[in-house]
Amino acid sequence: MTIKYSVSTEEFGTLDDSQQGLYSQGEDGYTLNVEGVPREDVSGLKRKIDELLTEKKTVQQKASEAEELAKVQAADKMRKANDFEQLYNSSESERQKASEELATLKANLQKQQIAGQAGQVASELTKDVARAKLLTEQISSRLSLVDGEIRVLDVNGNLTVSTVQELTQSIKAEYPFLVDGSQAAGGGATGGNSGAGDTKQVSRAEFDGYDAVKRMKFVKSGGKII
Repeated sequence: MTIKYSVSTEEFGTLDDSQQGLYSQGEDGYTLNVEGVPREDVSGLKRKIDELLTEKKTVQQKASEAEELAKVQAADKMRKANDFEQLYNSSESERQKASEELATLKANLQKQQIAGQAGQVASELTKDVARAKLLTEQISSRLSLVDGEIRVLDVNGNLTVSTVQELTQSIKAEYPFLVDGSQAAGGGATGGNSGAGDTKQVSRAEFDGYDAVKRMKFVKSGGKII
């Protein structure tokens, strides 16, 4: 009968008492009691296994730390990207707002320059406030500011080579009833010889409420503002 040097606990249980007496219990079963036979030293193997297990844990820990670091970096990158986008959008909104305000300011300045030129021409044609206002509106519609210079437009709004003086003569011919000294606005005009009771009169507030066409008709008819 062959006797094994080492047996498991299950195998040890199948042995009879005389055979069991030949074995000593160890960590992994039972080992035969034999003098002169060195026991296998497994401490080095255990140390190696422990080292491998420790190394595995270290690698897993480093991998986990690297993964967490990557997540943090990705989140930080996304946050910075969002911050940049918000900053850019805010800056672009402010730039657009400033651009619109500048355009509005330029447009208002142009209107003021045109109105100023038109008002100057109108004041040379009449001393009557109501007529001057109508003339200013008509002259303004025929002026434009190009490269900082007042230019004359035709009736269709196209640029011409005409001067402001030429436009003034055109306005005098087109709206004689608004110009001081014109027969169309004086005693020869319709209703010019009528009595005071025949002349239509309106208040300044009522006249200001008229549109440009109605104002012009009123003045042309010889109406008076009281």
